[in-house]
Amino acid sequence: MIRRPPRSTLFPYTTLFRSNIIAHYKRLIKSEWYPEDLLQQLQFNKLINLIKHSNRCVPYYTKKFKEIGLLPQDIKDIDDIKLLPPLTREDVIEYHKEMVDMRFQSSVRIADNSKREPGEPISFARFRKHKLVRNTSSGSTGTPTVFYENGSITSSNWANELRMRNWYGINPGAKEMRMARISTEYMPKNRTLLMRKYLWNQLVLPGTNLSDADYKICYENIRKFRPKVFWGFTSALSGLAEYIQKNSEKLPGHCPDLVITWAAPLYEHEKKVLMSVFGCPVTNIYGAREVGHIAAICPHGTFHINQESLLVETDDVDGDYGGKESGEILVTTLENTLMPFIRYRMGDVGRIASSDCSCGRSLQVLKDFLGRTGEIFITRDGRMISPNFWCRTFMNDRIAKAFKRFQVIYKRDGNISIKLVRKDNSSHEAESLLKEFLKKNFHSDIKVDFDYVEKIEPQISGKYQMVINEAENNTSLL
Repeated sequence: MIRRPPRSTLFPYTTLFRSNIIAHYKRLIKSEWYPEDLLQQLQFNKLINLIKHSNRCVPYYTKKFKEIGLLPQDIKDIDDIKLLPPLTREDVIEYHKEMVDMRFQSSVRIADNSKREPGEPISFARFRKHKLVRNTSSGSTGTPTVFYENGSITSSNWANELRMRNWYGINPGAKEMRMARISTEYMPKNRTLLMRKYLWNQLVLPGTNLSDADYKICYENIRKFRPKVFWGFTSALSGLAEYIQKNSEKLPGHCPDLVITWAAPLYEHEKKVLMSVFGCPVTNIYGAREVGHIAAICPHGTFHINQESLLVETDDVDGDYGGKESGEILVTTLENTLMPFIRYRMGDVGRIASSDCSCGRSLQVLKDFLGRTGEIFITRDGRMISPNFWCRTFMNDRIAKAFKRFQVIYKRDGNISIKLVRKDNSSHEAESLLKEFLKKNFHSDIKVDFDYVEKIEPQISGKYQMVINEAENNTSLL
């Protein structure tokens, strides 16, 4: 059943200027129940159009298809996409201008010379000649990836996000709080934020490099605005919950109906804190700025892939991650975009499967999501040490009570260093327990050092990196 947006908000009407998001959303509400073969046929039809368009209008792919001797008619089913080599971040960094539809090359120059912040939308873009916006990835992998879009990825994100909210009974236009990549000082000076507040029912708050003073400002704004949805970086929302918990603050009558985390995995210890403080369901969006929202967690705990918008597969030719089913995630954008991404390497490891979720939706699911390739270690006896191992370690009640945050560093010399931020009630017992647990799980030759610090700094992107890999050859370390 499609939920009608509340009349008290202008959100559905403002979206008329954003690529018909509501119409897209209504189509998604229907297609998520399609039979599996019908969803795949929908994907294949979009894929064929994408290949034809890319061969005809995108210089990078025109050249690439010619090099490998591929013709659009060679793609006869979805699996034939494997005839194309994967696209890497290095490819995009080097060839991003050639990856844009050649009919919009003049817009690329305009976008490059614009004083707009990366990703900042163009007002009334659909009525302008030059629609392209220059954007960048978060830079969490080291080097930001430059790409261009005309709002197609953004509108697809909105539609897919509205669908995900519908899973939790949230109507389009419901009040929401968004913790974004802005500073506290930026908030009262920006008219765009005020317009979003009154036209879209969105309260935009700072979401990176937050101090307790920043969290207090966020808390006071939330009490006044009373949003139904909390949305933001996983680390920012977790930090807000910890601030409220630490200061014994309350949100009486202002608790949200849903917390949406994104830009980083939602680990169990973070989910536990968020659910405890906010008293509502907590979900997570997996995606990337370049390709948009890839998957989201439904109320039954399943990661459903936005299958109508993207073609998601895995690549594990060497069997490094447990066989053909698990491997590095590759994403192809299927929506009409001026800069297509075909078989884009995400740098994350997981498994794609048909839905077996009790919610009944037919959308494919993402399983065994292990994290980034550089954060996964394979031991000499074939065991995989993923970030989830460290999450489970620090979820132990006695350990969790002692440490506020941690960061694991695999050193070049084969040893491990763990940065720890103590809580006020930290104890030597917790450290002894941690040492004993690690001793049981790692080879005796591995030395584990604890580095107690006041604070663990986030990356430029605002994310906290749980695992840092400084080792050149991880398979020889454990």
